[in-house]
Amino acid sequence: MGAPPNVDGGRWDPRTRLALFYAAHFGHMGVVLPFLPLWLLSLGLDSVGIGLLVALSPLSKVLAPWTWGRLADRTGRRRGLLVASSLAAAGALSAVAGLTTLGPLVVGVGLYAFCVAPALPFAEATALEQADARGFAYGRVRLWGSLSFVAVAAASGAVIGGIPGRTLLYAASAMLALGALAAWGFPAPASEGRLTPIGSGSAGAARSLRDPSLWRLLAACGLMQAGHGPYYAFYSIRLETLGYGGAAIGSLWALAVICEVLLLTRIDVGVDRLGTAAVLRLSLVAASVRWALIAIADDPLLLAAAQALHAVTYAAFHVAALREIHRRFRTGDRATGQALYSGLTYGLGIFCGTLGAGLLAERIGLPSLFGISAATSLAALLVLGRPRAQASFA
Repeated sequence: MGAPPNVDGGRWDPRTRLALFYAAHFGHMGVVLPFLPLWLLSLGLDSVGIGLLVALSPLSKVLAPWTWGRLADRTGRRRGLLVASSLAAAGALSAVAGLTTLGPLVVGVGLYAFCVAPALPFAEATALEQADARGFAYGRVRLWGSLSFVAVAAASGAVIGGIPGRTLLYAASAMLALGALAAWGFPAPASEGRLTPIGSGSAGAARSLRDPSLWRLLAACGLMQAGHGPYYAFYSIRLETLGYGGAAIGSLWALAVICEVLLLTRIDVGVDRLGTAAVLRLSLVAASVRWALIAIADDPLLLAAAQALHAVTYAAFHVAALREIHRRFRTGDRATGQALYSGLTYGLGIFCGTLGAGLLAERIGLPSLFGISAATSLAALLVLGRPRAQASFA
């Protein structure tokens, strides 16, 4: 499929800018997600401190994206806010690299988390609008972020023993700055440059928020992400306790995202064919199997199989939920809709899961922790209910 004309008058197809943003943003996550907990452990922090610091990122997504999202929808300055917040996050992460004690780390990581929180909701709103307008597949743009995550996680794992951990955080900061540069060239939303009256912009969102099925969907998404909390905080540490080194840890993280990339090339077709509700249920079942495998396995083949399920538990689930949220909000409220989804799922859900994991890890052990994750995913399946209860899903 050829590149559509750039109606915004710029020299680059918007898919290129979006792909660059995703590559830079998820590249920085390829450092932060796998190796921030290990760096914190090297500073001498205990599991409660590590759990608290890792939980600050999802906690910030509870309120920060909602605040940023309403500001973007009401002012029409989504693009400028995305650039500013990404640059501020880059500066905060650079400052974190120089800290060593819990108190200052809480402040620094909290500032970074607050500033980086709106990046993906804003980018997702833009990507889905452009996919609708220009007729391209969202997944084929989004996969560049996954490819970048794979490359950076693998490279970071290979060098983590030979360079200071703070050097990796500086590299992650540079990637955030690159993402801000890419976002500066994003196509403008229809409302860009116009102040939207507060009353007019909120009416459509209010109608969407009164739908009980929306809250059932968000509750299930939140439980799904709560089940991911132990994974983000303690998966690398779990592997280290099993005797795996930095290169193997990075490779297992990378394997998960390689499988994600492969699925993203066809996920739009799959969601169209099966429907969002069926894809969400399938993903929840796969998540319960994945966490159970991590809880009981030490064999590399079984651990690799668990990571391969990431394609379904993250990519398929995320795209199905994202498209369902996009459908439920009108154009002028979509930054708000994506921010609400991000805040309650990747924010509140992961915060509860991560903080709970930090409090329980030393008491019940990491295998039992991942067993709780498996049970949480099954609970989310119950919240979604039986198929006939989800007739409103596209």
